[in-house]
Order: sequence, then C-alpha cells, then structure tokens
Amino acid sequence: MKHLSKTLAAAGLTALLSSAALAAQVERVRGTIDKAEGSTLTIKTDDGKSETVDVGGAKFAWVVPSNLDAIKDGVFIGTATKGEDPMTALEVVLFPESMRGTGEGHYGWDTITDQTAGAGAKVKSAMTNGTVKAETSNAPKVKSAMTNGTVKADKAASGGERTLTVSYGKDGSKEIVVPSSAPIVAFEPADKAILSPGSKVFAVVAKDGAKAEGKLVAVGKDGLTPPM
Repeated sequence: MKHLSKTLAAAGLTALLSSAALAAQVERVRGTIDKAEGSTLTIKTDDGKSETVDVGGAKFAWVVPSNLDAIKDGVFIGTATKGEDPMTALEVVLFPESMRGTGEGHYGWDTITDQTAGAGAKVKSAMTNGTVKAETSNAPKVKSAMTNGTVKADKAASGGERTLTVSYGKDGSKEIVVPSSAPIVAFEPADKAILSPGSKVFAVVAKDGAKAEGKLVAVGKDGLTPPM
C-alpha cells in the first residue's frame, strides 16, 4: 500500500508538470526595446502594445547582417518561407554552433512582412530549422568551355537565387528557394548587456497566464531590424 501511494504521488506530480508545460503558450514578440531593468524587459511591440518579459533565464543573441555565400553545407539555419513546391525563403538566419538544434523541424510560423516583394505585404509563413544538406543552382545546364588564366579584373555577379535542401530530425527535409532579395542574417551569442533601449528586438516568449518568460531574445545590431 505504501509503495502504491508513492506510485500514485509520482504519477500525480508527473501529470501536474505535464499540464503546466502544456499551459505555457510559446509566442514571438517583435518590436523595440523600451527599457531593461534587472531581469525584466519591456518591449513596445510593432502593433503599439507594451509587453513585459522576464528574461532571467533567456538566451541572448545579436542579429547581424550576413549573405548567401555564408550558407554552406553543414550550416544550421532557420528560414521563414511562403508557398509550397518549392517553398520560397522570406529570410534566412544562420545559427552559431553553440545554438545548433534550436527549434529544429518544420512548423507553422507567424504572418510576417514579405521583404522579397516590392510592396512588402504581410504573408503567412512556415518555419524550417535544420542543417543545409546540399545546394543546387536554379540556372539551366549548358555545354561549356574552359579557360584557365590570370584574373585581370573581377566584376561581382548580379545576384541570383539559390536552392537549399534543409534536413531536420531523422529523415525530414525541405527544398527551399532563396531569392537574392531575401534578408540573410546571423545570430551571434551575446549576453544581457545587449538590451539597449531603442534597439529592435525579436523574442521567443513562453506565456502562462499573466506571466511571460523569455526563452530567446535577439537584438538587431547597429539598428538592424530582425527579419524573422
């Protein structure tokens, strides 16, 4: 009987912890840092509201500019996309090795600004976080000739989209077209000192009732607005 009581108590504790975990709803908060005091961060959101977040247990990262050339095989990335077959990247974030595995998988995302379109309309997106497995060019294959010699002048090519195969989990993968107009950024590990009023911020927050607990706080460096 005593053993049964302990078993029931353990089961009750497990159920309680599980329900508590399910009660927390993960949200993304985008806006401008209003103030940072101790472990409390106040964000003026893009829709004009004020959000207070406890960042005592959060991870911090700078968001810095990057480019298509930095996306190589084996790099762990996150990319919000629109459409299907193939999906088109709205932005790409390169993760440092210390953040490999963050949010791995393919899942629904928020309605965000489409910076690849001229009007910058809002579109519903999906998110894929995984490892760049292979890369192919969208250019057609043609018969070629070879010239070996010394470079006299070098003129940069004018953009062009690239197609990535992003793998995640045991056997999941997605082909994603990255247009030249898609913002490419990278995360750089940081600490709470980056929380400067006026900076643009993207935060992943777990909400349980009135409590908002920051999991990841990414701040745009030198005025950059996080595109994710």
